[in-house]
Amino acid sequence: MTHVSGVLLAAILTGAGAVCSPGDAVAAPAAAPGITYDAAWIRLPPPAAQVAAGYIQLHNAGADDRLVGATCKDVAQVQIHAMRMDGDVMRMHALPDGLPLAARASEALQPGGYHLMLMTPKRPLQEGQVVRVLLQFERAGTLPVDFVVRNADAMSGGAR
Repeated sequence: MTHVSGVLLAAILTGAGAVCSPGDAVAAPAAAPGITYDAAWIRLPPPAAQVAAGYIQLHNAGADDRLVGATCKDVAQVQIHAMRMDGDVMRMHALPDGLPLAARASEALQPGGYHLMLMTPKRPLQEGQVVRVLLQFERAGTLPVDFVVRNADAMSGGAR
């Protein structure tokens, strides 16, 4: 795995003021029972970056479930991560046991919190590109989601 400095990674993942409205993302009903989503997007990484962060709003109308993994043909690996403050330092860590998704609740994967880490893209990501990610849930099974690559800097700067 290519190492990315903590400062660069924090800049990629947190982006002050970055927003994405549901109208900016591809949204669709889930094939998996009870799981729906909206606002699926990937932050456009700097040109030389070997990681990108994916964000999505997950909604669970069914029983308790867990996002246990994800795959994508456009990257070498997808991991579920969380960010947390450790004193004055933002730290990121993988969630090898996945992310719980409570019954009749929603979970936001968003900058500065839970997110998908897309490792080692097979080709550079481009703004507007659609990237298919297969989300794997413990009970609901596989959910294909189309994430749209967005330039968060332009979005937070009022360009949208």
